[in-house]
Amino acid sequence: MPIFKPTYNIDGDVTDIDIKVLENAGVKGIIFDLDSTLIASKSGELTQEVADWLEKARHKFRMVVVSNNKRHEYLEKVREVLAMPVIGFAWKPSRKAFCHALNMLGLKAEETVVVGDRPLTDIWGGQRCGMRTVLVRPLKTIVEPSWKTFFRELERVLIQK
Repeated sequence: MPIFKPTYNIDGDVTDIDIKVLENAGVKGIIFDLDSTLIASKSGELTQEVADWLEKARHKFRMVVVSNNKRHEYLEKVREVLAMPVIGFAWKPSRKAFCHALNMLGLKAEETVVVGDRPLTDIWGGQRCGMRTVLVRPLKTIVEPSWKTFFRELERVLIQK
């Protein structure tokens, strides 16, 4: 598979991932990116739509968050809000945090997917550890500056090549 090209490319946010598709593909665990994937960046707040999707996913998968965020207080708050382990200071796309997450889940790479909104950090990092990957768009509730949207779209164009 070409570098940065996700296994699954979702034209929507995390709530548009079909849980049944992952389950039928043998997925037992999910490693999530945090900001813009599960919650609005630096907000620490979960939307009801994401909370509902996560509740359904909890019945099928073991889950953990891997984030590049370095703020201890924020990461602690997010652990409580999400009710799942959160690994911060990840330095994605470094393999270290992804391998640590696999150990926490007690799963093999082929049983796990990485879900994130950035090809150069989330998707590449998951690929470097031999995991399948799911590229999503930022949460529907997020309104980003136009420059950020431009670079996200540029990344998506580049991974299609």
